[in-house]
Amino acid sequence: MEGQDHSVVREGAIAGLLGAVADAAWFLVVDAAAGQPLRTPSALGKVFLRGDLNPGLREIAPEAVLGFTALQLIVFVLGGIILTRLVHLTARIPALRMGLWLGLVVLFCLFAGLIYMLSVSTGERVPFWSAAGGNLLAFGAMIWYLWRRHPRLGTHAPLGAEVKTTPHAPGAPRGTPRR
Repeated sequence: MEGQDHSVVREGAIAGLLGAVADAAWFLVVDAAAGQPLRTPSALGKVFLRGDLNPGLREIAPEAVLGFTALQLIVFVLGGIILTRLVHLTARIPALRMGLWLGLVVLFCLFAGLIYMLSVSTGERVPFWSAAGGNLLAFGAMIWYLWRRHPRLGTHAPLGAEVKTTPHAPGAPRGTPRR
């Protein structure tokens, strides 16, 4: 796979789809275990599409579920394409790897903070741990897929290894200036 030419859009769309499916499956499992299947996507759809900060817990709105699922799919596919572009850059320029990892951590913390604010503002109708767990699972699925597609990301290269150094004068110590 390393020698192949990767399509950022196709690869990113697949990564985004994996993330969206992982997130949706998590919501379905958690909601079904609580005895209210589709509760979380319905509540999130009511919040994001209707602006309702007090979504009802008992009534499941099919249009809210479908609307949120479409929104979730679009956001994850776009996020997957952006993440894939960054992975392609870091595969070529190893010095960017730490920035990518730090960026992912910061992005997850941002999402966790937004989810917490959403959870508090809706009176816990959108459970924090359910939404945060789904996002963590989605990030994990996307990163796993891209890691498998780009095995060079796992190689360890010292910082600056991609830069060719200039040769030194024969016999001169490295710190000695040329004359």
